[in-house]
Amino acid sequence: MDLSDETTIAELGRELGHDYHCLTRLPLQPDWAPCITEGFRAAAAAGHARRVPDRFQRKWLQLRLGAWQRGRAVAADVSAELLRELDIEHCPVTRERLTHGSGRDTDWSIDRLNNDGAYAAGNLAVMSTRANRAKGALSFDEVLLRSRQADAGDGQLTPAQWQRLAALMLGPAFATRHAMAPVLPLCAPLPVHSVRLACQQIQRLFTLAAARPAGKNALVRDFRPACPDEASTRRLRRLADAVHEELKRLDPAEDCWDVWLRPAPMQAFLDWKACLGERGWAQAAFVSARLAGGLRVDERSLAAWWSLPARGYVPGAGPTRSAARCPCTGHGST
Repeated sequence: MDLSDETTIAELGRELGHDYHCLTRLPLQPDWAPCITEGFRAAAAAGHARRVPDRFQRKWLQLRLGAWQRGRAVAADVSAELLRELDIEHCPVTRERLTHGSGRDTDWSIDRLNNDGAYAAGNLAVMSTRANRAKGALSFDEVLLRSRQADAGDGQLTPAQWQRLAALMLGPAFATRHAMAPVLPLCAPLPVHSVRLACQQIQRLFTLAAARPAGKNALVRDFRPACPDEASTRRLRRLADAVHEELKRLDPAEDCWDVWLRPAPMQAFLDWKACLGERGWAQAAFVSARLAGGLRVDERSLAAWWSLPARGYVPGAGPTRSAARCPCTGHGST
């Protein structure tokens, strides 16, 4: 669809109104935009049955309503089922157990990791309302800067929590310019559908598999073809051993992702990457995608899918489109 067409933008509103009728018991809201009201009334006139939504359907409607209000683009791969797949028990930033509908800052929320991108499967993460609010409209560079400051800044997040947020944002922030991305410790679990860089994918594989000797040895065999010589193979083994040993040494209160905050594994990873050369690193990236089941993202297609040229807005809609906040939807999302 050509989202620059005002007719199409109105159609998105009608679809939203239709879904509010069919998926909720909410009455028609007097402050809804005309096209949303039109879709709601059309569904009622057609006699569509109404249902009580689960929390994923409520959040999906909330996300779309908030996005429509601000002119934000929502990709077709965003659905209630996607939010169900993204659902987690603990915030990846604060590591607090997430709550639902309590009104506390531990309530779950959906956030765009790249604020200049659309609501899209590869650009979304579940996190606490507190982490979402702290991130706000900050760019990746601003979040990374906070992670490197001794003072957490405003008391919102600690430096370690800012560092975890930067790890989450890295892939989506550099999805179309991956060669410019810094190499960061993967100190937080990535969302299941997130766009992730090769360095993140490789760190993730070692974190999940290298705790067991068999898993560690299997990864060495898998990545061995990327090594151009025996020296790089030795560095690969050193990486596997470092992750294996430091995973065993983690305190029970630590998370497995904290292994990359320890000097030995991260330095071993950087040393191995540095000796591969461009061709070897490309091979390592290919192997990591195969092992993880990931698909290579076409940068040009992704830019269009995420509405990156329009900074995540629906082309032609702008950031000030008016729509009502729905009283049944709870917390907002950035």
